[in-house]
Amino acid sequence: MNEQQKAMLAQQMKLQRGAAIIEGTQDKFRQDGYSNLLNKYGTKQDNSTAYQYNQEIITNDLELIRLYEGNGLFTKIIDRPSEEAVKHGFDIDYGDEGITEYVDDRMDDLDMEEKFATAEKWARLYGGSIIVMLVDDGRGLEEPLDWSNVRSIEELRVFERAIVQPDYTSMYHFHFMDTLDSKKPFGEPEYYQVFSIYGYFIVHRSRCLVFRNGRLPEQTTNAIYRYWGIPEYVKIKRALRECITSHEDGVKLLERSVQAIYKMKNLANMLSTEDGENKVLQRLQVIDMARGILNSIAIDTDGEDYDFKSLQMSGIKDVIDSTCNMLSAVTNIPQTILFGRSPAGMNSTGDSDLENYYNMVENIQKQNMKANARTVIDLILKQGALEGRIPEVPKYKMKFSALWSMSDTEQANVEQTKAQTEYAKAQTAQIYMDSNVLDPSEVRKSLASEGDFEVEEVLADDDLNLPDDMFDLSSAEMLGTSAVSPGEPIEIFGTDIDKKTDDDAGTEVIEVLGIGEEKVGIADTIEIDIPNEDGGDFPAAAVIIIKDGKILCASRRNNEGVCGPGGHVEEGETPEDAAVREAMEEFNIVPFNLLPVGEYKGSSGQYMPSMVYFTDQFTGTPEADGDEMLNERWMSLEELQSQLLFPPFEAGLDMLTEMLAGG
Repeated sequence: MNEQQKAMLAQQMKLQRGAAIIEGTQDKFRQDGYSNLLNKYGTKQDNSTAYQYNQEIITNDLELIRLYEGNGLFTKIIDRPSEEAVKHGFDIDYGDEGITEYVDDRMDDLDMEEKFATAEKWARLYGGSIIVMLVDDGRGLEEPLDWSNVRSIEELRVFERAIVQPDYTSMYHFHFMDTLDSKKPFGEPEYYQVFSIYGYFIVHRSRCLVFRNGRLPEQTTNAIYRYWGIPEYVKIKRALRECITSHEDGVKLLERSVQAIYKMKNLANMLSTEDGENKVLQRLQVIDMARGILNSIAIDTDGEDYDFKSLQMSGIKDVIDSTCNMLSAVTNIPQTILFGRSPAGMNSTGDSDLENYYNMVENIQKQNMKANARTVIDLILKQGALEGRIPEVPKYKMKFSALWSMSDTEQANVEQTKAQTEYAKAQTAQIYMDSNVLDPSEVRKSLASEGDFEVEEVLADDDLNLPDDMFDLSSAEMLGTSAVSPGEPIEIFGTDIDKKTDDDAGTEVIEVLGIGEEKVGIADTIEIDIPNEDGGDFPAAAVIIIKDGKILCASRRNNEGVCGPGGHVEEGETPEDAAVREAMEEFNIVPFNLLPVGEYKGSSGQYMPSMVYFTDQFTGTPEADGDEMLNERWMSLEELQSQLLFPPFEAGLDMLTEMLAGG
């Protein structure tokens, strides 16, 4: 190739490289080191496009345990939230002190809190763990737990994820021996294989309590964590390393913050001789021995010099604080707990950090602790019932004790605020009494019944025309008597009704004053048969409760239709007592001033006779009990006509409308 051809080829290559730079494809023609592979120097691509998240290398389980054993800061990150989640205990109401004492003793025998804390620690360290419940039910570990034959709970044994292998093949496939009664949860393994250093065994899922450090999608890149959760170290790896490195480098810089420099004439020539190195070292040794705050250093004026160089330490603290903040952020553990130092900056009180921390602990309690704790408690109750220590397995509600307790100063501030509030209430009550709106007896009744005076509640009770001696009655007496004497008016469906008299003939006379502006065809009086005090021929009773022209009702749980409060008359009750009690049990309200509608005879032998009442006066907020009644609501007569009604309730509504129409 001659020189002219070489020049033409070089020119062609330049043109191609220029075009490639414009198009962002110059990597094909790269011939030197001026193009940066990371920041895409010389291209149209943005710098940020060079960065992406790559799959993290799976941290070896042995490395995790070494880190846990060798790094105190990481140990604290793992242990502290786990211990915090259980150290305050549970608040459980069994309705019986004997049951409470029995369950607490069995939980202490099993060392339940410590085992739950350990399981949560290994879940945070490895991503997951299980607790194997060693239950004496006459079956082996590989068989489903027999809840009907729980004789005792021997032990709770914790195993970390590193030695536990779920049976993934059974997660979405039923075994040929599975039945509908097995209640196998979909998406959960049937068995767990435990590879302990002391032996290998298989355990059925029903005998295991599973702890996971969060939840991961099935598309997660690291298959080893897919069923479990991700180890805490994987999430905080970078922040932890930066925090440790900043502290270590800061200490090294502090050690070298002051550097002594010794200058010697012809040093290089002296070191080149056979005995020169020893002479130099001896000279340095003499000078170092003389170094000190109060000591002097003697050097030769000819060719020797001794000086100090100080390193600038400004900014190192900011770097360390920044790494500490980052580690605190990714762990959700405040610096007051993690590093034992007071917070700084705008959040100098640290309240928001503590709130986030306790929210994280509460999340641990909800995800891993609550359901597993209920399983253990249910087994304890089963054991107690089988042993005869518990008469029957009770229903209970469980919640964790409060994580935060106020200091003495905070408690004193709360008490002071409460005292100021009570003083303001007392002043308000005095103003009402001076204005003759309230009398002292009403204030005394409020304090006696509630232990706290509320003006609004007293005024509301006064508006209800409650009897003066109502607060002097016991709960049983209140239920056994009519809350309002005859003569108290009520309004229902636009009709003013006044219960006038009770005669001796077993009838009650009710005067109908009118229905709105339309009074044509309205009877002046209506006589209703009333039952005997002992219940007589009325084995059931019901009450229709009206508010603002609408009727209180709910759906019966057994799909028998919409219904209001009502039920059996128990021994020693009058029908009115039974109607009030049923309203309390089914709707959490106390009706009073009940007026009789009439007797429902029953039908086809399926529904028993009952006495039906109605009222628009009650205390409390209606709420269906969730056992017999669901989805409480207020409905008009027109709306009820389109509903499937419970036959006795429908008959009561027909009787009420007929009575108001003068029938």
